[in-house]
Amino acid sequence: MVFIDRVFRTASSLASELKQRCSGFIQNRSEQKDVKQPEYGDLLPADNIQNGDEYITALRWAFENKKIRNIALTGPYGSGKSSIIETFLAEDEKIVQKKGRLKRRLLRYKAIRKSALKISMATFEKGDSVPEDKEKVISVNEDEVEQGILKQLFYKVEPRKIPQSRYRKLHAIRFSTVFVHVAAGLILAGFLMAIFAAPTFEKYKEMVTGFCPPYSSNPLFIPALMALLSAVVSYLYITVMSKFKVKEIKLPTDTTVQSSNEISDSVFNKNLDEIMYFFERTGYKTVFFEDLDRLTDPTIFVHLRELNNLLNNDDSIKNKPIVFVYAVRDDIFSREDRTKFFDFIIPVIPVINSTNSGEILLQMLQEAAKKGNKHDVSEGFVLDVAPYISDMRVLQNIYNEFIVYKKTLRTSQDLDLSDQQMLAMMVFKNLYPRDFADIQDERGVVKKAFLDKQAFIAKEQQEIQKKIDTYTETITGAQQDALKTLQELKYAMVGALAGGFYTFLGFNNSNYSSTSSIAIEQVESDDFNLAEIQKNSKYIWIYDYSGRKICKDIDKECLKTYIERWERIKQVSENDFQKLQENLQELRDKQHSLSGLSFVQLLKGFSAKKVLSDNVRSNELLVFLLRRGYIDEKYANYINYFKGTSITKDDMNFILSVKNQSPLPFNYKLTKTPMVVERLQLYEFEQKAICNFDLMEELLAKNPSEKLTAFLVQLSDQSENSWKFIDEFIDRTAWPDLFIKLLADKWPGMWASVSANETLTYERQLRYLRTLLNVSDVTTIETQNQDGCIARYFEQHEDILQQLVSCNVANVIAAINGLKICFETLQIANVPNEVLDCVFDGCRYVLSDSMIQTVVNYKNAGALKTLKEQPYTTIITVGYEPLKRYIHEGFEPYVRNVVLEHTTLSDRAEDIVDMLIRLKDEQDLQLQLIQKENFHLDSIEACAGECVKSESNKWRPIWNALLEKNVVSINWENVISYWTAYKLSNELKQYISLHADELSKENIEVVPDDFIQEFILTDVETTLKEKLLPVLRMKDFNIPLPSIDESTLQIMINCQYFAFTVAAYSDVDSVSADMSLIFILKNQDAYMSLHEDIPMTSDLLEKLLTSSLQQEYKSKLFSAYAEDYMTKKIALQMYTLHMPVTKGIFAEAWNCVDEREQEQLLLENCTVLDAVELAQKFKEMGGNYTALADRTKRREINLSATPQHIQLAKHLQTIGYITSWEEKEEKTFGSVLEKETSRKRLKLRIRQIKQPN
Repeated sequence: MVFIDRVFRTASSLASELKQRCSGFIQNRSEQKDVKQPEYGDLLPADNIQNGDEYITALRWAFENKKIRNIALTGPYGSGKSSIIETFLAEDEKIVQKKGRLKRRLLRYKAIRKSALKISMATFEKGDSVPEDKEKVISVNEDEVEQGILKQLFYKVEPRKIPQSRYRKLHAIRFSTVFVHVAAGLILAGFLMAIFAAPTFEKYKEMVTGFCPPYSSNPLFIPALMALLSAVVSYLYITVMSKFKVKEIKLPTDTTVQSSNEISDSVFNKNLDEIMYFFERTGYKTVFFEDLDRLTDPTIFVHLRELNNLLNNDDSIKNKPIVFVYAVRDDIFSREDRTKFFDFIIPVIPVINSTNSGEILLQMLQEAAKKGNKHDVSEGFVLDVAPYISDMRVLQNIYNEFIVYKKTLRTSQDLDLSDQQMLAMMVFKNLYPRDFADIQDERGVVKKAFLDKQAFIAKEQQEIQKKIDTYTETITGAQQDALKTLQELKYAMVGALAGGFYTFLGFNNSNYSSTSSIAIEQVESDDFNLAEIQKNSKYIWIYDYSGRKICKDIDKECLKTYIERWERIKQVSENDFQKLQENLQELRDKQHSLSGLSFVQLLKGFSAKKVLSDNVRSNELLVFLLRRGYIDEKYANYINYFKGTSITKDDMNFILSVKNQSPLPFNYKLTKTPMVVERLQLYEFEQKAICNFDLMEELLAKNPSEKLTAFLVQLSDQSENSWKFIDEFIDRTAWPDLFIKLLADKWPGMWASVSANETLTYERQLRYLRTLLNVSDVTTIETQNQDGCIARYFEQHEDILQQLVSCNVANVIAAINGLKICFETLQIANVPNEVLDCVFDGCRYVLSDSMIQTVVNYKNAGALKTLKEQPYTTIITVGYEPLKRYIHEGFEPYVRNVVLEHTTLSDRAEDIVDMLIRLKDEQDLQLQLIQKENFHLDSIEACAGECVKSESNKWRPIWNALLEKNVVSINWENVISYWTAYKLSNELKQYISLHADELSKENIEVVPDDFIQEFILTDVETTLKEKLLPVLRMKDFNIPLPSIDESTLQIMINCQYFAFTVAAYSDVDSVSADMSLIFILKNQDAYMSLHEDIPMTSDLLEKLLTSSLQQEYKSKLFSAYAEDYMTKKIALQMYTLHMPVTKGIFAEAWNCVDEREQEQLLLENCTVLDAVELAQKFKEMGGNYTALADRTKRREINLSATPQHIQLAKHLQTIGYITSWEEKEEKTFGSVLEKETSRKRLKLRIRQIKQPN
């Protein structure tokens, strides 16, 4: 029973499973009927080409002709050569099959495919982003090609068919086969060892049996051991030994290995035996070579033809003839070589090229439509892109990839994507795969194209902005210019250039002729261009007030300014303001529209050369696709997978519009708004396309989030689009207060934008302001007060407090205090008292003259009488503390804007000093106040004397101003007070200089020696020192003389300010040697009494002997110092100076002069020397005096009759050196003048003296 139950359960289970399988099969079959047929096509050569009957007939004829061994199919790339070969082989198989099996065997009919080989060596091109005709082919040399052919030959067949070949590929080895061979080898080795080496065999046998003694007696032990050993060896051979390779063989050093062929040969020649053996063993008769023509070296064809001849001439090969079929391009050989190389040539007409690729693509689309796969691709688009497609495989692959992308990205996801743009992307992908791949990484030529677009738009917008700036400057400049007509401006220009309102004559280029090249009549003409003055004139001629013609240089910068103003006014006069504003708005619209231009619109308005860079323009397909709009800013949607579920199609379209930055209307209806919010990324809330009323309402209804923050920040960009959204949304939302509050938190410039928007009415602006004040805290309000925009809005509207009566009073007061609002004018009717108290007691108003008058009139109307001339004294008198405190806190603007604006000022002196003290950090105001107030100070110390002691540098300009204005009394007390604080400044020097005469009469008892010392050492005017130094005598003179400048020291020496002493002389001499001489001459008696203590120098001796020193003192000094301090100058002048010369002095003088001057020295001072000394000097002098020095015999010597020689002759006769001398006239004949001349000569008769033995 149990068995029966199991059978029934098993049968029931099987039946149930069978039922499910059958129902599933039926359901799948029904579903398959509804599924559209795939549209894909392979890229392989077709075996059923159309219109190819003649190709097949020609090939069949060539194969039947036994003489033909080399057949060529010639045609360009993609012409269908491979398809013709496949179709021919397929047709041949059909013909052979029709003959029947018996007939095939009897007549040995065999399909060509069975004995044919296909060899393909297709090359590939580097995928650079360059045009197709410029792509770089990867180079392959001849040996690599031939090696590739060999590999395709030998790896085609099984190794057992060519056992003797060295080219044997790895193949599976059966373990049983290896085991049998190994076992047989071991058995054979054992038998041979037992026969020929029995002792050794027995020895090994004993070792084996001794290793396993329990089993050695079993007769199966030896066979089992042999089987185990065979299995181990077989395993090692299969798994290990087959992997070993011999990489190196080391031989003895004297061993030589030499190849039988030393000549480098081709791969075919090296392996010729292998090739011949291959065809002999395999029986292949036909070899099809494809794509060899893409290789750069045609030598391979020569080797193949040679190989074909060798194969057909080999008697060992039975299956002949062997036919080589080449699929090559037409231009592989020259016109003569191609007919010599090939035995038969079949030209192939291209199936597809750039002229008919469009028809084939349209045919594909039409066939797909017939199968129910309709694609929204227009015929115009196909004909547009077809010229860029010239290869059938490329076309088929474009279509395949289009189907995949479309069904993945569009059809299956129900997204609004264009079929044409999708197909355009596939065309670009196949023709420029590298550039397409770069798109994924946001780089490459496509990315560059859109970057070029952005750069071009930015450049154009900048150019438009320049024009906008020009228009803006013209409009605002003309409105702000005080001169409104051309005539007014010309009169003002002439006055500015002339330096006043003189009678104008004209302009010209000459400063000596008043004839005008541009006369006044021309300038006054409305048609005259002021730029002509700038070009053609350098001078302006006018009549001065006395009626003289005056020429002045034209100020070029001034003229340039007036020309610019003239151009603005002229443009406004020729075009009214409304026209200029319309032109300005037109430029702004044009600038704004540029950002939204698509590539199609951009390339319609501008040339591609202007918009695109050279790299992008070189890709002609991309430029074409961009120009036609087949690739646009949404290109990323056509290459990326986007999964859209759980939301409606409208919601997805909105998301796509955000991602594509294609804004939809603000009121675009969203259904699943929360899901839309979730699907959008945070950064997308920063885009303009995110603006949607439903989306913002959803975000406001939920808790604040980062996406709401990003949305609000995006709305704060102050663009026209953002403001339009805000202004419409505030009237639609259920959360206006929250919206304004959050927007104000994220947009600090919100109120600045609202208040500056001239299109909003005052009431509309107040709505935003009331809401802002009611919902925002003080911090937010202060943040919104950018550049004081809220405060300025309060201050510009005097009724603002009345308009904000409905607002919370505390918030209004907090805003007034927090924003530090200062009202210029204010209407206070019906304004709460709390607000008014805040304004007045808190000093929330401008400290102006009018506001102060209002406050003073409010507190004490009687004080208004003195407020005009005594503005500060009146405030002090009134005593209103908030006002006083307000003034003192803002004392600088009060003085600048209120006090100094009064025409005359006569505040009390003590109030003026108080103001000066309060303005201690505002020197300019202090100085202005001193200049404008009328007051007098007896003592300069009364003006902030204590402050000067602690902060002297700050108060120095003030005291300087007091001295300059002469508001202090003139006496030495004020001088010393100033000097105590600031020493002898330039201002004090000037003051002393101006009042030197008065001060020279004042009592100097208060003047300390320190002041006099500084006065002496300070650089002041020489005349001032000449006036005051005789008066300002130091009680204790201790100034080092070297520290005194020479001019002052000169004055002091002249007025004998200090006594002559050795030390004083030394100090003066260290300052100036010349001054020390003057010092001596001013004190001659004192010097002579101290001269022995004063060092003498040669220079000093020279100066003293040639100075105005008394002659008595000169002779005394000469006698005392001449011998020790002799100089050449003294030596040559001591005769003329009548100095008492001695032999010792003469000897020193003789040593100081050179040979040329010795004669003068000797002749002037000869009376000092005796005969012996003179003879010695004559000898030293040489020349004419040599004969005079010789006294060994009597003789006569002639010398020129000069006064010096006459004096010498007299002295020589006196001392007995000569016996006599006489003066004679001597006549000579001059060869130059050719006449007789006479001259006076001295004849001296030398007295002979006896020479010592």
